[in-house]
Amino acid sequence: MPAKTAISNYCGKNLKMRRLISLLTLLLAIGTGFAHAADQDAFNKAVSEAYAGYRAATSYLRTGNAGLASLELASALESWGSVVLTNSDQPPRPYMDDPKFVPPLTAINKTLETALKQAEDGDAATALKTLEPVRDQIYDLRTRNGVRLYADCITELNRAVEPLYKHRHDAPDLGNIRIRRQVTEESKTYEKLLKECRAMAPEKYTGDPEFKRLFDGTLDSIQSMYPAIESQDPGRVINVLRELRSFDRIIYFRFGG
Repeated sequence: MPAKTAISNYCGKNLKMRRLISLLTLLLAIGTGFAHAADQDAFNKAVSEAYAGYRAATSYLRTGNAGLASLELASALESWGSVVLTNSDQPPRPYMDDPKFVPPLTAINKTLETALKQAEDGDAATALKTLEPVRDQIYDLRTRNGVRLYADCITELNRAVEPLYKHRHDAPDLGNIRIRRQVTEESKTYEKLLKECRAMAPEKYTGDPEFKRLFDGTLDSIQSMYPAIESQDPGRVINVLRELRSFDRIIYFRFGG
């Protein structure tokens, strides 16, 4: 065989091999990407299931019903145990490079165990206090890793009502233009988050007539703040805040994520 032909055949085979290796590498990368996406979806789902039980438990504990709270906490603990077991060794994307990924998982698991025992002992007030850090721990874990889900938006919404609600017991001096602007900006922040959360809500919520009524009512409430502020009547602002606070709490306990 002539040297030129041999070289040509070798190069052709080598090119085919390189193309095959490239194709296999691409398929492996795609498969890995799908696997990571599936892991992340499974992680989000498991966290959401545990969070639902946690949220329901805190609602029952607020009313002193430790019995029903313990049932919800048992469910939350079971779901969270799955989160810890499945993800501690191999965190899903985008948590893979977070050196602080595991500590909050195990801390939350311990908190749920402690609160469950307290609820089973009938100590609703202590169990509720024990559970306080959990919501922020989940929010901080996701935020630190660039993740923002519907539940995180609701957390931000509930936080945004706090600077507004402080005016409930410390009536603002609405004759002061600086104070009027401040309360107006706080109201705009809340309204913006409310609309964002509604847009991010999962289909299981958006198809619920109660969800629509609740978000419509909350939007009407926050938008009624602006004329109340302009009226410079603290009493009108306080009345709106009472209503808004009620809506805000119901959003969390009924459709918090």
